[in-house]
Amino acid sequence: LLKEPRHAVISRKDADSEQIYKVLKQIPDSELFSSAAFGGKDLMFSDAATELIELPKIMDSFLYLREDYHEAMRALRAGNPPPPPQDRNIEWCTISHAEQQKCDSLQIPHMECRRASSVEECIQKIMRKEADAIAVDGGQV
Repeated sequence: LLKEPRHAVISRKDADSEQIYKVLKQIPDSELFSSAAFGGKDLMFSDAATELIELPKIMDSFLYLREDYHEAMRALRAGNPPPPPQDRNIEWCTISHAEQQKCDSLQIPHMECRRASSVEECIQKIMRKEADAIAVDGGQV
């Protein structure tokens, strides 16, 4: 697994990301990812890039770059290291009223139940550290 984030094209929330992707895909990768003809390095895009990939609409910069990257950037800006992880309750994500009822009734020490509207929302919560775990069917992964 990568320990550092990949480069990304970032746009406004109200921008048409599909159109931006279509326009960029019209440019041959050999031209888009090469700066040699302009006497520079990594101009607009990393010269090491090999392809442009369109991410799902639900993906935002926090999910893409991951929490540890955002935490490291926050620490660098503040001039202090990130705090060490602390013991805390497990946040279990549920996706239905029945699951929430079952989770609540289990009364497992050090585990709290958090409700989301879908598996995708639970995955976002997990990636944002708003939840820790969810049980899913293999077809949902």
